[in-house]
Amino acid sequence: MGLSRTPSRVSDLSFQVFNRALHPDWFATRGFRRIELQGWEADLRIIVGGHAVVFRAGSMLLTEVLSGLDSPVPETGRLFQAGVRRERSTILRPGGSIEYQSCMDTEIVDVEVFRHLSDEAALDGSRNALFHAFRGVNRLLPSPISLIKVTPRPGDLTIQSIHTYPDERAIVRTQSLFELKPAPPRV
Repeated sequence: MGLSRTPSRVSDLSFQVFNRALHPDWFATRGFRRIELQGWEADLRIIVGGHAVVFRAGSMLLTEVLSGLDSPVPETGRLFQAGVRRERSTILRPGGSIEYQSCMDTEIVDVEVFRHLSDEAALDGSRNALFHAFRGVNRLLPSPISLIKVTPRPGDLTIQSIHTYPDERAIVRTQSLFELKPAPPRV
C-alpha cells in the first residue's frame, strides 16, 4: 500500500469516487491539509501519482481518488471509476444531500510548453495551495509536481488539481465540486 516514491504513468491512472472514506494508509501521502467550514470538512492529500479528497457533511462521505497501480484501493463503495487518457465528466447525487461534479482531462504537449506549464504550476504552488515536487528521474526534465487549489465556501468546495508527468510530457487536470443540497421537503 502506497510504497512507490515516484508518480505512475498516465495510462495507469484511475479517477475514482467512493461513498465512504478510505484509510490514509492506502496512500503514500506527500502533502496534507484539512479544511473545515460550517456544515462540512475535507481532508486533501497529495499522494504518489495523484490526490485523494475526503469530503464529510454530517453523515455523508465522498472520497475522490486519482491514483495509479501503485496505490490500489478497495472496490467497496465505489460510485465511479474512469481512466484519465481522455476528457471525462460526471455528476453524482449520492444520498441527496451532496451533489458532486467532476471533470478531468490529460494534455500531451511538446517539451518547451511542458516546461513552461510546469514552471507556472510550481509558482502557483507557492500561493496558498497544496503543492509537492517529486524527485525527478531525468535531470533534463522538470520534476513531477502535484498542485491542488481549493476554493471553500459555506455550501460547497471546489478543487482544481494539476499533476505533471515529465517522461510523457503529460499534464493531468481535474476539477471537482462538492456541493451541499438542502434536504427535500417532507411530505
